[in-house]
Amino acid sequence: MISFHSLDFVFFLFPFVVILLLLFRFRSKQKSTKEYFQAEGSLSWFVAGTAMVATTFAADTPLAVTEIIRGQGIAGNWIWWYMAVGGFITVFFFSRLWKRSGASTDLELIGLRYSGKEADFLRGFKAFVIGFLLNLVILGWVNLAMLKIIPVFFPTMTSSHILIYLLLFGVFYTSIAGLRGISYIDVFQFFLAWFGCILFAYYAINLPTIGGLEGLKSKLNGNKILFFPNGLEGSLPWDHFLILLTVLWWSSWYPGSEPGGGGYIAQRILATKDENAALKGSLWFVVAHYFVRPWPWILVALVSIVLYPNLTEVESGKGFLMVLQEGMPNGMMGLMLSAFLAAYLSTLATHLNWGASYLVNDLWKPMLQKGRSDSYYLKVSYGIQIITAVCSYFLAVYGMDTIKGAWVFLLEASSGIGFILIARWFFWRISAWTEIFAFILSPILYLLFSVYLKIGFPYSILCTAGSSAILLIVSTYFLPNTDRNVLFQFYDRTKPPYFFWKGLFVTEKNRKQIVYPNELFVSFVGTISGLFFVFGGLYIVQCLLWNEGLFIVGFSVFLLGLIGLYLSLKSLQKNEIK
Repeated sequence: MISFHSLDFVFFLFPFVVILLLLFRFRSKQKSTKEYFQAEGSLSWFVAGTAMVATTFAADTPLAVTEIIRGQGIAGNWIWWYMAVGGFITVFFFSRLWKRSGASTDLELIGLRYSGKEADFLRGFKAFVIGFLLNLVILGWVNLAMLKIIPVFFPTMTSSHILIYLLLFGVFYTSIAGLRGISYIDVFQFFLAWFGCILFAYYAINLPTIGGLEGLKSKLNGNKILFFPNGLEGSLPWDHFLILLTVLWWSSWYPGSEPGGGGYIAQRILATKDENAALKGSLWFVVAHYFVRPWPWILVALVSIVLYPNLTEVESGKGFLMVLQEGMPNGMMGLMLSAFLAAYLSTLATHLNWGASYLVNDLWKPMLQKGRSDSYYLKVSYGIQIITAVCSYFLAVYGMDTIKGAWVFLLEASSGIGFILIARWFFWRISAWTEIFAFILSPILYLLFSVYLKIGFPYSILCTAGSSAILLIVSTYFLPNTDRNVLFQFYDRTKPPYFFWKGLFVTEKNRKQIVYPNELFVSFVGTISGLFFVFGGLYIVQCLLWNEGLFIVGFSVFLLGLIGLYLSLKSLQKNEIK
């Protein structure tokens, strides 16, 4: 092990002590699946939203951002900043619908929205594919990040062995904590990791070999610090930038950024205490995820370019970690180790709990073993979490090379699915058969466009998304529809905009039509305002850091977004449907 100062040992042990204390305070005391997977629907907006941010603040994220910046500069971050579009749409169009559904998981919505055996099949199929297979891919790249991080701190020890101990600790506290305990621990872990990265960035840019922000800027190729792409070599191509902003946000399934909400984001929304908490919690998540967190990572990544210009693509993510070896003050090594551990354990715990919730609530409980006690289903969830952790370990050790590569694969392979996840809320003709068709169609189109025709990213997504959307809409007029009584119950329960559902009432002359306030205009204004706020805020920081750019324009956009967000929130909270 490398030589640690006493402060490093203090910071290294600190998160474990705090986690154990929080675990004792907020552990799951009620042995019920609703408490274990949903915290009895009682989380505050701040805890729920911060827990979402902590989960996406995984140990792999700074490394993946470093890979991106070393290849395409700051503008390359639009490969994930574009997701803010879908994030704000989830906040203003879908968060309250999710909460009104009363579902335990987002897959339970399938049983509320669709009918027939096809709905049961779809629910079970997605529980296995997403809750186990895709969850393995996600945890695999999170584990891969730790395999790259561990050697920096423990160069003489076997990384895979240390990862085993971390997985065991993660499985242990996840099993005991339940969603409530995990969420409160997440709050601590987020602020620890965020504070650690801010300090790391400060010391990195003030290294003697860097010379502060001016020195860093003078040592970099100008393309590396561009906020918007210019299409030149070393920058994100303009056409890619436009496709990201206009297509990817609604087409691809991605953890933490599912079109229309879903996954662990929906899980935390469903765990909030009311609609307003769901709205504010999801808003805090999007703002913190895209605006509050990124700049410390970006600065350290730029420093790594100056210090280590010749790293290969596979090694590029390590550049973030290698900066730690450049004369950091006492305690910094231990603080960053604790930050990475906090980020890793937060993501691990959420994904273990979330994956188990799918496999237990949406597959095991309704289809494989009905009518058993909650204690039995909780024991099953413990076993599922152990199996998931073991499989994700082997996937990381033997099956992955780069984190960014896993990101791009998931975006391409799922780019025919996202459209239907949004459309099911608004277009009553969407049925379980349509969604099943989407899951079959997406990988086929991916193989056609990406593998067989060798169309490159992101044009492969453009082709897959466009083709699948057309085919899926057409299919709704040929595939069997959902039972109308189920549709009416879903409409009355979730209260989606009547404008999109009025076609359901055309043939039901004797049925009373309840027109709920659609608030589409306010939701649209809120979405646009949120994007102004986040992108304007990011641009303001860009201008301040490099002393260039149109600061007044950025500040005006930021301020306009802030005012629009405030007014939109006030309007939606005032007009909450009871």
